[in-house]
Amino acid sequence: MTVPLLNSFVAPPSQQLAQSNYRRLAKNYDATCGRIEKLRLTAINALDLKLGEVIFDIACGTGPALPELAKRVGSSGRVMGVELSEEMALQAGQRIIDTDISENTQVVQTAVTDFATNLRADAVLMCYTHDVLQSPLSLDRLLLTCKPGARIAILGMKTLPWLWGWPVNAVNLYRARHYMTTFASLDRPWRLLEQRGAKITMLQTALMGSAYIAVGTLP
Repeated sequence: MTVPLLNSFVAPPSQQLAQSNYRRLAKNYDATCGRIEKLRLTAINALDLKLGEVIFDIACGTGPALPELAKRVGSSGRVMGVELSEEMALQAGQRIIDTDISENTQVVQTAVTDFATNLRADAVLMCYTHDVLQSPLSLDRLLLTCKPGARIAILGMKTLPWLWGWPVNAVNLYRARHYMTTFASLDRPWRLLEQRGAKITMLQTALMGSAYIAVGTLP
């Protein structure tokens, strides 16, 4: 199943479609992420994590960021990955075992709308999580689990101005149809967070302007 290209510009995200897509993508997912590894590290660096802090990796996928996050917060901190896809979450759990970070790191397989924890995040990492960013219920739930003023770093895809950027946009949207279920607000993906009081600033763009890193604080 893929996103119908025209309808997806106004359609809300679909958890059912996302689960179906990532069930197929999970096996080879890591092999498709090579070009964003440096960008992911830049986003992590922007969080300026401290020993003892709590960090949530939202829609953590197969968990490529978890070992680095665990190192940054140390044994006195906590890292929690949240992942909708069972197949992706299983790989993230295995990565935790393989890298021996289970002392302070775990993965919860759940939709963000159902995410519940007694922990409160000092910081949040969101790497290519456009569906979550376009889900009001997901964002409201996420904010409930974060400390006031929690830091956030977002890495993702955005569209260029269509007047001159349409060739890049067309190629990237075609590729992205397997990875996101809505194309809403791709001109400013963090818009719904801003509407909830988050202070978000663009840190940098990459990949011909189609990738972005944005940072800020949550209300």
